Amino acid sequence: MNSTYTQLINNLEYLKMKQMITHLDEVIDFTTKNNLAFVDALIKLTAHEIDYKEANMIKSMVKVGAFPHQKEIKDFDFNFQPGINKDQILDFLTLRFLESQENIVFLGSSGVGKTHLATSIGIAAAKRRYSTYFIKCNDLLQQLKRANLENRLDARLKHFSKYKLLIIDELGYLPI
Repeated sequence: MNSTYTQLINNLEYLKMKQMITHLDEVIDFTTKNNLAFVDALIKLTAHEIDYKEANMIKSMVKVGAFPHQKEIKDFDFNFQPGINKDQILDFLTLRFLESQENIVFLGSSGVGKTHLATSIGIAAAKRRYSTYFIKCNDLLQQLKRANLENRLDARLKHFSKYKLLIIDELGYLPI
């Protein structure tokens, strides 16, 4: 016959609660040592699982975003580009523009940081669980042309329209 501890481990394995298994002994020891209530122990134990799943969800959302690099706003040198309105960029990072269904267009010559800023905003959105996708304009047009030739343009447009934030980079490099 299995002990209750072994049964608990088996139940957690069955439920795929890997973080709860990993932290079970730690939480049991902490609970016993600090004379915590059963509910407090469960809260502490489930918090480990939730934190792990949240971190994985964020990683997944960022990965799906297909960003060209993992540059965030903390990596941007506003001193290098003093013409960029830092307060406005920080406001974009609140993602209010998404809720207001507004568009953002970054204009400027090559090398000023438009892609970095767009990526930073996209990563911030993905981390807050907004469906986000990054694509270069040339790639977007190629995909749409191919889909049109294969009579699946509607499906491809539907694919791109499912994202709450679609970042189209290098828009000005091609004749449209």
